[in-house]
This record gives sequence, structure tokens and C-alpha cells, in this order.
Amino acid sequence: MILQRDFYLQSPMDAAHELVGAWLCRQMPDGKVIRARICELELYLDNDRACHAFGGRCTPRNDAMFMSGGHAYVYLCYGLHNMLNIVLGPAGTPAAVLIRALEYDDCNGPGKLCKTLNITRDDNKLDLTVGKKIWIEKRDKTPIIKSGTRIGVDYAGTDAGLPYRFIIADSPYISKPIK
Repeated sequence: MILQRDFYLQSPMDAAHELVGAWLCRQMPDGKVIRARICELELYLDNDRACHAFGGRCTPRNDAMFMSGGHAYVYLCYGLHNMLNIVLGPAGTPAAVLIRALEYDDCNGPGKLCKTLNITRDDNKLDLTVGKKIWIEKRDKTPIIKSGTRIGVDYAGTDAGLPYRFIIADSPYISKPIK
């Protein structure tokens, strides 16, 4: 079942937990559909210094975060890697999860994931609730979830220590173990 708008409009923390173990689906340019379990993600909230929307709508890059939940926010990191985020919450209240890893092929890092699934900035602002190109399906079982600090956000001061990284506890596909 494709997750609908009301799922993404719930509390971002609740949505983030429910996305762990959900199925990210991608229709490839040749028509093939890849369906892979989300095993690692990171939550970013508007009052969090690690969030691209901290400080408001300041660049065209972060504009997607201000859309209603259920849209893709794809940005370029370090000028090299596309990163897929899922916008959460109501329009105007930015929150998102960065999809860090999938239980599929070579998708144990957000850059690798986008490269493998051919997700680019052309997918930015895509509505994930319509079931075309990229969508998310409800998980079929609740995994054991571990939480820890996010990766690569040391610049965020004390917010870098927030336990907003969620993984499937026994997944061998995660990008880095939680300490």
C-alpha cells in the first residue's frame, strides 16, 4: 500500500520511526521497479541546527522542505552526491528524513543509494503519494529499531548529539554502526 499524504502529515518523529522498514520503490527509466526496505534514516527538524531549513526559507535549495509532507527533497552534497530526503509535516513547517541506506545492492550510503537508483535533482519536489517514479509503501512488519547520533553534522553544535538516526538493528546494510 502506497503511503498517502496523511501518513506524512503526522508527527515527524512518529513518521520517521514508521519509515524504518518501509519500502522505497523506484521505477527505473527502463520501466523496471526496484522495491527495497529502508534500513537507515536521519530526521531533521526546523529547530535543529543540522537542518537545511534552520533559519528559514533562505535558498532555492531548501524550498522543498517547506512543502507538505510526502514530497521528495533531493539536493547535491559536496557538489558530488545527490541525497534523497522525504519531507514530513504540514506545509510551512520544515522537517524531513534523509534516507541513508536500503537493503538493496550497493545502497549503504545516501550518495550510493541515489546513484544506484538513478535519483537526481530532477526528482526534487516529486509527490511521493501518487505512485509514479518514486513512492514509499507501508512496511509489512515492525523491525527492532536502534537510534543514535547522525553522521556528518558536527557543525550543528549540541544538535549534532541528538539521537535522530534510526536503523533496523540487525541490518547488515547500514552505512555505519551505531555506537
